[in-house]
Amino acid sequence: MIPKRNCYLLCKNVMIAVFFYAFLFMFIRLYFSQSSGKSANDQHLQQILLERKNVTVLPDIWPKDKVAYRDTTNNISVLSDNVHIFYYPWFGNPEDDSVYLHWNHEYLPNWDEKDKNVYPTGKHVPPGDIGANFYPLLGCYSSKNPVTVGQHMKWIRQAGIGVLVISWYPPDLSDKEGKPFDQLFPMFLETASVYNLKISFHIEPYEGRNPENLRKNIKYIIEKYGNHTSVYKLQKSPSKKPLPVFYIYDSYLNSPNSWSSVLSVSGKQSIRNTDIDGIFLGLVVEFRHKQDIVSGGFDGFYTYFAANGFSYGSSWKNWKSLSSFARKNGLLFAPSVGPGYIDTRVRPWNVKTTRERKNGKYYKIAWTTALQTNPPLISITSFNEWHEGTQIEPAISKSNKGYVYNDYLPGEPDFYLNLTRQFVSQYSEILFKMKT
Repeated sequence: MIPKRNCYLLCKNVMIAVFFYAFLFMFIRLYFSQSSGKSANDQHLQQILLERKNVTVLPDIWPKDKVAYRDTTNNISVLSDNVHIFYYPWFGNPEDDSVYLHWNHEYLPNWDEKDKNVYPTGKHVPPGDIGANFYPLLGCYSSKNPVTVGQHMKWIRQAGIGVLVISWYPPDLSDKEGKPFDQLFPMFLETASVYNLKISFHIEPYEGRNPENLRKNIKYIIEKYGNHTSVYKLQKSPSKKPLPVFYIYDSYLNSPNSWSSVLSVSGKQSIRNTDIDGIFLGLVVEFRHKQDIVSGGFDGFYTYFAANGFSYGSSWKNWKSLSSFARKNGLLFAPSVGPGYIDTRVRPWNVKTTRERKNGKYYKIAWTTALQTNPPLISITSFNEWHEGTQIEPAISKSNKGYVYNDYLPGEPDFYLNLTRQFVSQYSEILFKMKT
């Protein structure tokens, strides 16, 4: 039996201990509740910063393969800088731009003069009627809206893609359906830095484009944007400094000799080994274009078009030989994979080029074929080329005045983002194994 005095002392000590630990518990709980009260954006930024600490940049890729990012636990691919996606910043709406841009795209005239069928003409009337066969989850958005751009980059990051290849026109120029958008690039670069993404430039065939005036525009781009940390750069060799990467759309419109004057080391207006040097990828459409890439002094090439069989370059059966040609000539090969193709809301006469998505099967074959060539880069056509139905941006089911838009059912709106991430992971693992 315990004496009463000892029992009293024991109870007293127990009570003191209980009050102490209760106070400590409340203090700890209050501390963590304040920490968790931060905004969702702050938490997202913290996660990105944490991931940045756990990645290792492996820059030596020319002309061999690489893994762009690898975390310290050997889990493959937080983000892949080897995967690039074409991004279009030309959309507008009345709220942000006073008028609709591109969503009201006109029906284009028939290329085939022998086709005597009658097709729709005029412009589409948003927001219900747009120049696309799919309808975006975000509706008729503006490319200048920072919230929209942030959501796009969040989705691109979700897909595991590390580099946006954004269409570019000189400051005062644009395509006929839009307005100049060079002034948006500071926003794109800053937003990309938040999501740990990189940006490359897709030089469109602006009016009067030739290698000589392109040289001036490359100088403009590098001097204005080249020092930003979000500009994507590659090294030709470990001893050379990283250079910005430029995709040149429809490069075949100018002769190899004219390109050589700017892109070859011995060219009269050569940019090689100067402050405005870069990595230049030309477009291969026809068989002869691959030799033009070599003669013109390009550093590599891509195929762009998402329609298998539409061109020599976009035909999956030719990617193996194109890859071999690139390696033999020390060139980068960036085959362009896409989820499908349909543009009949802007080219109603072009049904023959339609490539059905088949619930992702088409995209899977494109990726599988590209992976079999072990390319140093893979490009995706596209994030948001809605007019040609090549987008992987989330889309929804919708109808308007009897017209039913295509959708991703039975998949969710982000079906192609998640499917892309699966293949990016496979690709990163392949490159990692090759590197090790």
